[in-house]
Amino acid sequence: MSALPRLQQSKRLAARVIDGKGVVIVIDRQEVHTLNGVGMRVFELAEGRTVEEIAACLVEEFDVSHERAVSDAKTFVEDLIGMGALEASVTP
Repeated sequence: MSALPRLQQSKRLAARVIDGKGVVIVIDRQEVHTLNGVGMRVFELAEGRTVEEIAACLVEEFDVSHERAVSDAKTFVEDLIGMGALEASVTP
């Protein structure tokens, strides 16, 4: 059985919640991204967790099915990795 990637926030960024929206600045790319409340929660939960673990937290916190939470979390985590806000690593 292969290990699932664990996520972590990129080291070179700044993140803050302002007026209920998440603001993530990716310093090396000089990009600013805004996240809604759920998006910011996924970003916060990502530290040290897998997509499955994030989805389990979302099911507990929001009115969403497990299948939908996994699908949405996976898609959004891929977006966060693409923008340089998250990194994924597999440790045995």
